[in-house]
Amino acid sequence: MRLTKLLTFCLLLFAGSAFAQKGRVITGRVLSDQKNQNLESVTVTEKGTNNSVTSSADGMYRIQLTRNNSALVFSYVGYGNKEVQVGDATTLNTSLSNQAMLDEVVVTAFGIKKEKKSLGYTVQTVNAADLNVNRQGNVVNALQGKVAGVTITSGGGAPGQGSRILIRGINSLDAGRNNQPLFIVDGVEIDNSTFTTGGADSRGMSNRAADINPDDVENISVLRGGAATALYGIRAANGAIIITTKSAKAGKMQVTYTGTYGLDEVNKIPDVQTKFSQGYLGVYDKTSFWPSWGPTVEAARALDPTHPEKIFNNFERAYKTGNQTRHSLNLSGGTESVLLGASLSYSNQEGVIPFSDFQSYNARLNGQFTISKKIRAGASLNFVNSGGSRVNADRYGEQLIYWSTRWDVMDYVKPNGTQNNYGVENNNPIYLLSTNRFRDNVNRVIASANINYAPFEWLNFSYRFGNDYYIDSRPNLLFKNLSSKPVS
Repeated sequence: MRLTKLLTFCLLLFAGSAFAQKGRVITGRVLSDQKNQNLESVTVTEKGTNNSVTSSADGMYRIQLTRNNSALVFSYVGYGNKEVQVGDATTLNTSLSNQAMLDEVVVTAFGIKKEKKSLGYTVQTVNAADLNVNRQGNVVNALQGKVAGVTITSGGGAPGQGSRILIRGINSLDAGRNNQPLFIVDGVEIDNSTFTTGGADSRGMSNRAADINPDDVENISVLRGGAATALYGIRAANGAIIITTKSAKAGKMQVTYTGTYGLDEVNKIPDVQTKFSQGYLGVYDKTSFWPSWGPTVEAARALDPTHPEKIFNNFERAYKTGNQTRHSLNLSGGTESVLLGASLSYSNQEGVIPFSDFQSYNARLNGQFTISKKIRAGASLNFVNSGGSRVNADRYGEQLIYWSTRWDVMDYVKPNGTQNNYGVENNNPIYLLSTNRFRDNVNRVIASANINYAPFEWLNFSYRFGNDYYIDSRPNLLFKNLSSKPVS
């Protein structure tokens, strides 16, 4: 009799424990087991369901259970997944181990994710934290020094100036052949050309991958020749750069702001003499072509009362301190059925050469939809407007050499808008920049959509389509003088 009562009590206790779990709210904190730091944006999922939340900046999470006898699965980029049985607990704290090298997941063709250790070829991955450590505005420059066998060459220091990327060197001696890798963004091939048409040969034009906002990137995978060709065909014979952008995570709406500001300065300018003035063979002539072969400054001042007390260092005056700034706003949130994300960014760069600048505006929307247990869909739309003033820096330094230090190069325009120079053979370098302006204006749309159908756990059908379309407008504005309208 006592045995029957004991069994009945145990069964009731078990049933009460099981049914008490459904609808119960579990809270807790997620830490890193190595540094004991709070982990933000950890995905906490109720096992076997689409019920998931993400941890906040202090590592805290809150999830309401939808099943009995639930277990929670904790996952975070660069850390090993961890499964914990809930039991009767209402507070569940846990820690995750850094197992990036053991369980690293990479994106291969068509957005398919696989464990890195299961691949039969070499692939290197750069995550968002490593990519943005130097806050580079060009996503290609951000890969510098982070991937073995990859050579990145910047075209120069002009605002928005493009870069060239090669994987294991060139593959063809044909000068007209493109040796750069294929670029894939969320499964869609995008253009990374650098066009110098329309008189832009020496004006520091952008490569088109510069339109990608680095703050939108989740990770970048680099595939080398053979593996890339097998996945993407002959177009990827030079390798492939696979960019995966950030996607929305379930939970309350999260807003993230990222801001960057930096200064640019010329690293080295020539040392200049400060003793001799304008002229030739020691003879002073303030209209001479020869910039500093005349008498001493003291002797020149005795001959010319308008001569300045000190001659000008026009290299210091002709280059300025540039600056660059980028502001990004990211929004993410949704339910287990609908996940929506959006981002807005603005970047601006003022160059060290006068009248040079580059701006970029970037807006992105993406969504993921769980239509049923077997059907999922997603879509992404990215609009970019970029461009700026591209100065002709060719022989700019040489022009400064021939401009006499007796005259201030920044005093380049007369009240009537014409050039302020000191002789018919001498053009002011700053005036030439101000009257020969070249602008580009790019409007670009990168759109993609996908649908996945999984009739069985071991079988999945996926269809993806997308397009990369842009218009590049390049007016070359020539001024007769700075008081006249430009001629395009």
